[in-house]
Amino acid sequence: MNNSISECIPYLTFDGNCEEALNFYSKILDGKVTIQSRYDNPAMRAPKEFQNKVLHASLEFGKHIILACDVIPGHTVSRGSLDISISLTVTNPDEGRKIMEQLADGGVVHVPYEKQFWGAWHGNLKDKFGIKWMMNCN
Repeated sequence: MNNSISECIPYLTFDGNCEEALNFYSKILDGKVTIQSRYDNPAMRAPKEFQNKVLHASLEFGKHIILACDVIPGHTVSRGSLDISISLTVTNPDEGRKIMEQLADGGVVHVPYEKQFWGAWHGNLKDKFGIKWMMNCN
C-alpha cells in the first residue's frame, strides 16, 4: 500500500468550453477559478483561434479543488464511455437541493434529489457540459 499519496484531484477535460464550465461551477460552489496557462504558449503550436483556450486551470471551493483544461486541438473529449461522477456531500439537505438544481440547469437529471430508500438524500445528473455529478446528504 502506498501511503505517500497526499492528494487525489479530479482533472476534467473540455472541448473548448473549459473556462465557461469552471465559471459556471464557481458560481454554484462559491469557488474561485484560476487560469494558470492558455494555449498561447508558442511551444504548444496551437492554431490562432485556439490560443485563448485553457491549457491548465483550477477551481477551488472550500477545501476542495478541481483541475481542468481544454483538450488539445485535433483531439476530442469522450463523455459517453466513462462512468465517472463528481460526488459532492453536504451537511444540509436544502443546500444539496440548491446545488443540484443549479448544476442541472441545461443538463439532464437521472435521479431526482430526494430522500432515498437507504435513508440519505441523493440525486445525480449530467450537466450541460457533459460532466456527471452526484449530490449526497446523510
